[in-house]
Amino acid sequence: MTTHLEQELEAIKSKVFEMTDLAIESIAKSIQAMKNSDARLAEQVLREDSLLDSLEVEIDNECIRVLVTRQPAAVHLRFVLAMLKINTDLERIGDLSTNIADEAIKLHGRPALKPLVDIPRMGEIAIGMLRDVFSAITERDAGLAREIIDRDRDIDTLNMQVYRELFSYMAENPHTISHALGLIMVAKALERIGDHVTNIAERAVYYIEGIDIRHMEE
Repeated sequence: MTTHLEQELEAIKSKVFEMTDLAIESIAKSIQAMKNSDARLAEQVLREDSLLDSLEVEIDNECIRVLVTRQPAAVHLRFVLAMLKINTDLERIGDLSTNIADEAIKLHGRPALKPLVDIPRMGEIAIGMLRDVFSAITERDAGLAREIIDRDRDIDTLNMQVYRELFSYMAENPHTISHALGLIMVAKALERIGDHVTNIAERAVYYIEGIDIRHMEE
């Protein structure tokens, strides 16, 4: 028989999953706006960020209310604490996506410095990580959560590759500096998104196993 506490926790999880879908959409649209120099799509990303902000407040309030009124113990307590932290990471992922969208707007109408290959790949990896980490939470699969943490190295490697390539462009042609710096900023935003997804995976392991693995995977 489902208890009131379990119903409330399920409602929190549903909202966090809704927020995750919005975060994934935000990443995908911001990268698409960069690839296609689509200022209109980039502006849509900026407008929709308010939905993530609103959900963050709702989830925080729900989690705090459950902590105060239900005083959950053991795995239920770990779940609520994990959701509180994950909520913050998702909101920050949304903010980083808006940074990418801002850059897409700045670059709108300018000729492409180079075909975008590594940056979209970084986005694909981050989105895959984000989808899988919530599968890990649903299935209580700590092994999958740990494997997701390892994938962040792929994003870090691509970020350094983008940096080195664009630095070469700037060294060879000073006129490319502004454009290249914008793309470096986009790659850095995606690298930070990967870090936030890693945080979420670490929270997932804490929820499932009761073990804090932060700084242990380095």
